[in-house]
Amino acid sequence: MKKISYGVLAFLCPLLSMAQNHSIQGRVINEDNQPVQAATIQVKNTERITTSLNNGAFFLENINPSGILVISAVGYITLEQPVNSNSSLTVLLIRKSTLLDEAVVIAYGKTTRRLNTGNVSRLDQKDINSQPVANPLQALQGRIPGLTVVQSSGLPGSSISLQIRGQNSIMQGSEPLFIIDGVPFAPGNQNVNQLLSILTTSGGGGLSPFSLMNPADIESIEVLKDADATAIYGSRGANGVILITTKKAKAGKTAFSVNLNTGWSKVTRTADMLNTNQYIQMRKEAFANDGISPTLANAPDLMAWDTTRFTDFKKLLVGGTAHITNAQASVSGGNIQTRFLVSAAGQKQTTVFPGNMNDQKITASSNLTHTTINNKFTIDLSLNYSRNKSTLTALGLAGFFNLPPNTPALFTPDGELNWEENGASFINPLAYQRRKYTVQSDNLLSRLQLQYQLLPGLVLRGSMGYNTMNIHETMLTPIAAQNPANAPTGSAQLSYNRFNSWIAEPQLNYTAGKGNSKWDILVGGTAQQNTNRAMVIEGTGYTNDALIQSIGAAPSISYKDNTFTDYRYTAFFGRIGYSYLSKYLLNFSGRRDGSSRFGQNKQFASFGAIGSAWIFSNEKFITKNLPFLSFGKLRASLGTTGNDQIGDYNYLDAWSIVQPYQGGTSLYPGNLYNPSYGWEVNKKLEAALELGLLNDRIFVSAAWYRNRSDNQLVQYVLPGQTGFFSITDNFPALIENKGWELELNTKNFSSEKFSWETNFNISLPQNRLVEFPGIETSAYASQYVIGEPLNLIYKLKHIGVDPATGLFIFEDADKNGNIQGPADFQVAGHLNPSFYGGLGNNIRYGQFEMQLFFVFKKQKGADYLNTLYNTGAIPGTMNNQPIYVLDRWQQPGDKTYIQRFSSSFFGSAYTAAANFSNSDGHYSDASFTRLRSASIAYNLPGSILNKYALNTMQVYAQAQNLFTLTNYKGSDPETQNLYALPPLRTMVIGFKLTF
Repeated sequence: MKKISYGVLAFLCPLLSMAQNHSIQGRVINEDNQPVQAATIQVKNTERITTSLNNGAFFLENINPSGILVISAVGYITLEQPVNSNSSLTVLLIRKSTLLDEAVVIAYGKTTRRLNTGNVSRLDQKDINSQPVANPLQALQGRIPGLTVVQSSGLPGSSISLQIRGQNSIMQGSEPLFIIDGVPFAPGNQNVNQLLSILTTSGGGGLSPFSLMNPADIESIEVLKDADATAIYGSRGANGVILITTKKAKAGKTAFSVNLNTGWSKVTRTADMLNTNQYIQMRKEAFANDGISPTLANAPDLMAWDTTRFTDFKKLLVGGTAHITNAQASVSGGNIQTRFLVSAAGQKQTTVFPGNMNDQKITASSNLTHTTINNKFTIDLSLNYSRNKSTLTALGLAGFFNLPPNTPALFTPDGELNWEENGASFINPLAYQRRKYTVQSDNLLSRLQLQYQLLPGLVLRGSMGYNTMNIHETMLTPIAAQNPANAPTGSAQLSYNRFNSWIAEPQLNYTAGKGNSKWDILVGGTAQQNTNRAMVIEGTGYTNDALIQSIGAAPSISYKDNTFTDYRYTAFFGRIGYSYLSKYLLNFSGRRDGSSRFGQNKQFASFGAIGSAWIFSNEKFITKNLPFLSFGKLRASLGTTGNDQIGDYNYLDAWSIVQPYQGGTSLYPGNLYNPSYGWEVNKKLEAALELGLLNDRIFVSAAWYRNRSDNQLVQYVLPGQTGFFSITDNFPALIENKGWELELNTKNFSSEKFSWETNFNISLPQNRLVEFPGIETSAYASQYVIGEPLNLIYKLKHIGVDPATGLFIFEDADKNGNIQGPADFQVAGHLNPSFYGGLGNNIRYGQFEMQLFFVFKKQKGADYLNTLYNTGAIPGTMNNQPIYVLDRWQQPGDKTYIQRFSSSFFGSAYTAAANFSNSDGHYSDASFTRLRSASIAYNLPGSILNKYALNTMQVYAQAQNLFTLTNYKGSDPETQNLYALPPLRTMVIGFKLTF
């Protein structure tokens, strides 16, 4: 028997050895044929385990060919797959439909909300595409806790300002870093126009570079806020980071997609103006108050023009309808090895102004991804191109709301522009239609990523990107746009502005798992260069409008300027992520930065962070005693980032050109050398609690943060005899931003036929200047106060209108009998929001889908009086007024808020008005709640789709800015400018289909 047993064993041993020597390689993908990284692959009931790489590849050796693989990944349903002697295997994992397990893009990788140790908020494609916006930044408003988004005006292409968790710097940049598909956006979010135009005079900052992007090309937008999420970006991430990920190719049969829509926009909330009777009464009362008699010189509206005529300039100039047309098409497909996506889109949008003004944009994008059969090498190439042309006017027509309502007819009987009546000339607003402003822009962003698996778990990756943006502006002022009585000549301004950026980032990524531990280690480097070339030239003296577009035909060149800046950046970075039992998480990240914006002594600095999380809902005592708690996580982070948004060459001696003198060109010193000023440092601290209740039907998140930024770079005032008024230098001033961010997501109902989900967020920020040694004797004494926010209302205290005199009166803070700032300045609040957020509802019933999203903000802001008294359009002068001014002082004893009407630009009334413009009297409550977006869609049922060989078809209607609830006095509480074009109410209808 023993001999037989030994013989059997001798026969089986080679077979057992062969069984255990079996190896298998494979790839884990999801329903979109995208790789699933960090998936766990384990041979069931054994210790043989590995994790998938970034491209989804895995490798196991010495396994039994009859064994079973257990494949699991966060956010996916666990799958068991028999080996069956396979040597190669592709595994498909199905996503869990939960908020916690959706993929979230982070710096140089992806994770899920469940396993993330940092603070990252996400806006996905569905939420972006449900809004009829031309600029993707508009889609963020109210949806991201801690992020403020303010649209400057309702003009196409107008700038949008963003700020993450408050202002961190007194003088330097506070905008977040923008990265598109791993490539820093060359212009960032700065205005890219150089000429003054309607974009700058209509309450806006200028032309937004993001107006060139097509929101439909975006897959998701992630906003990185705390140190754990941003420190790996070092100095570039001091003010937060916004990652924009464009759509990528997906495997499957070739599919075509078409999306067409059309719509219209109208002005929403504007101030009602005086009619002719009220205006004439105001003017006569003003002259009576001043004791002055109206004459043809000082009152042509009373003495020369028809006092019964009425023109509604608000309706005439901005009462039109803007039309919008969008067309988009794409084709995608491929297999697991090779996938492709090509898309193109066109958009045309007109304005609410009279005349032929429009904005046209075309975009094209492509993505190609190829993976070798052995899954070791992957190449990914993305290209995005856009071209935009806007034809607008030189000045915003909304700025002419204040023309007298009895202004003469704007055209003569023969159809020419009218400039005078009865010997009195006037401004003709329609003349500005002939002052053409044209801006043509194009943007190219490309990215190539190469990835190779050196060893199981070890991946070498190289990412290279290039971005270029070109902006050409033309401003023409022909003779035909000017009053011929002044013997005018024409002028032309030309501008060219080019941004270039390239970046190269080699990386080495190692992922491993053994037992209950998982490691993810990343090291890499960055080399980046940004350049900006700009030129402006102005030709004047044209006597023939036919030649005005030729700068060579200009009789004289009255202005010329060109600039060049070169920014270079290099860094080394790393991250170590550790997970134990998928419930104890640690993340270490750091970066060594070098920037050309600092002198030799301060060019390099180090930044880093640590993040940790405890998923306590996985503890046995929690699952046993709190069965309703499906998820619970505590997380915290601490770290530092820098700030190099300080401009270029400020540490060098700089010279500026003086206007030619006696035929020559001279230079004068413009900046003083200082090689030792260094980085502003932002220290970030955060703690958060995240809870999922009732199988994650209710998700609650509460985050507390505190950011402290010191070593502030400010202009340090120097004695005049040094030859310089100031020098940029570090100062031990300390700024603090802290607050709470709360989120609530609920699945109110969920069934096959009906579902209803609600999402809510609110942010409660605080900003204050903690320290500023010697501020009392500095140039900043009239701007900032220790313990108060930077965005401070620090002005004269307005205490009303004197019932006896009808003039504004102010508090004499220093009791010297003389009202004068800054000696009498007092703190009267601030312009930062007290809280803000959004509330959304997503409802599905059968084939119908509906979304409603509200934004709200509690704030104080500049009201209509700010516009009037800071532009010289004082009530009583020859400027029409909002009807609010009718509540003015008229006789002794009146208690009002508006001082008596006055037509004079001197005397006691004018002095009081000048003081009022420097007081807190023109700030009031600017809080609002707005139905920001609404959409309804109908998805055709499968029976109809099959009949016409369609994959999907949807008919939809979308709206933006439907209504606003506010007590704000003025035009719009967001733009806070009486003469600016407010955000428009937009409605579109359309359909999209795939086949």
